[in-house]
Amino acid sequence: MAGPVFSYARNVFIAAGGTWRQVVRMVVSLIGSGVVAHLVHLQEPVWALITSVVVITQSRMTQTLSTGQDQIVGTLIGASAGISAIAMEQWLFWPTDLVFWVMLMPVAVLAAARPKMRVAVITLMVVLLFPGNGAPFARPFDRIASIMIGVVVSFVVSFFVLRNEARREVLRNSALLLRQVSALLELALHQHPDSDAVAAIDDRCRSLLQDLNDGVKEAEVEHPGSLARHDPLVMRLPGLLRKLRADAVFVARAAVEGQTASTGDILRSEREVLSHVLGQLADRCDLAATRGRGKPLPDEGVEDVLSQIHQPGPHWTPVMCFAIGLLHTDMTVLIRNVWADGRTDEGAPPPDAPHGGVAHVG
Repeated sequence: MAGPVFSYARNVFIAAGGTWRQVVRMVVSLIGSGVVAHLVHLQEPVWALITSVVVITQSRMTQTLSTGQDQIVGTLIGASAGISAIAMEQWLFWPTDLVFWVMLMPVAVLAAARPKMRVAVITLMVVLLFPGNGAPFARPFDRIASIMIGVVVSFVVSFFVLRNEARREVLRNSALLLRQVSALLELALHQHPDSDAVAAIDDRCRSLLQDLNDGVKEAEVEHPGSLARHDPLVMRLPGLLRKLRADAVFVARAAVEGQTASTGDILRSEREVLSHVLGQLADRCDLAATRGRGKPLPDEGVEDVLSQIHQPGPHWTPVMCFAIGLLHTDMTVLIRNVWADGRTDEGAPPPDAPHGGVAHVG
């Protein structure tokens, strides 16, 4: 009974978006950091809580790792500067104000050159200017330990508590992108298409492609070394959709340059076919996003979808015939991959294939 209840609650949090999930993660991280800090008898556990908030508030796992790394490196730099400053106070008998400004200058220059290292300035101030209990040299190490506890606990919470599940994000963004490509082709396949409207939709397509790439990176962090084996479709979707979007841009550019001006009713027929097929692809991606990892949808119906796509005939100009043919070919590969959950040799990227750029509608 507990298993289904937990699964249901987890899905509710996922469906509700990131707000409640982030609240729960932050509360768990704060409690965990406080408990660990007290268990190891730190004098100032509040710094563990502050660090935990800074790290856990990142929306992506990759951002959490990057922020945590910056916190650790910056803390070590700031603590080193603080220890040097305390040594000057203790052994050279310099006043605190003078020592602080002497050590602040190089740390401030570093923070200006690399803004992510500004935590070094904060750590220096905490170590030197905030009075603490115990021996002077014990303060920096106590605060380093506090910050490290905050970072480590935040990492653990990020990995195990209501994780964002980047694969869902990739699949849903793929569905959004497919609908945007459909809208782009709907506008382009007219005798006199509106180039500005087409370009506006293409801007949204490029933004979604970037979101897809970010989502795949996030999924690789969530499942290091196993994403290609367990979720091959998630790995392939950015490349397949990048090609589809490039094909759509090619078709749109040809249409804007007048390649459809003399084409008759076939434009409406092509628009309807593309809209229907791309809609089916988008619906399939949305449906796949509702299923768990390693639970692919059945592959029935793929031939019915493929049967709707026909190679362009002589009614197109040579340029449009080539552009539409290329679009149909890449759509066929995409359909087979989506229905097979990526477990097909068609459309498999070569090892270490570079990420291609994106063209613009001109």
